[in-house]
Amino acid sequence: MVPRVLGLAGFVLFLPLSSTHSCGGDNVKVTLVVILASEEGNKIDKRLATIADEIRKHEPKLKSFHLKSMTTKSLAPGEKMPFALIEDKNALVVIKHGADKENRVSLAVTAPNQAEIVYRCVCGKFLPIITRYYTKSKERLILAVRVQPCND
Repeated sequence: MVPRVLGLAGFVLFLPLSSTHSCGGDNVKVTLVVILASEEGNKIDKRLATIADEIRKHEPKLKSFHLKSMTTKSLAPGEKMPFALIEDKNALVVIKHGADKENRVSLAVTAPNQAEIVYRCVCGKFLPIITRYYTKSKERLILAVRVQPCND
């Protein structure tokens, strides 16, 4: 089974995204949102309504979605940084290169139970990754990753 990376380059997650992390030099701010989805119930955090609709197009059995955590870190190109997820699991994020002339960043994300996913993304948009990981309470782990290069 291959993890699903939804083709939502224009996807916007409606969350308060202020951060105390500042970027210096060529650093890139990476925001990783941990979402848990379940086949039980029908409760959707209103901040996740857009992503829930898109995910259910690919995974119609998922009915409930809640935001578990959101973390922002500043990474230099080439730097590898673990992001804490749930149940002592981490995602590893690596900035392959900072913002290019099109203001796109290349990065790699390795989530629990899957291989590294390398992609190039536009600044300011979230990319959802439906992982293969299920929690002990049978919730599916979904990651949403956003980059903000610091070139205004």
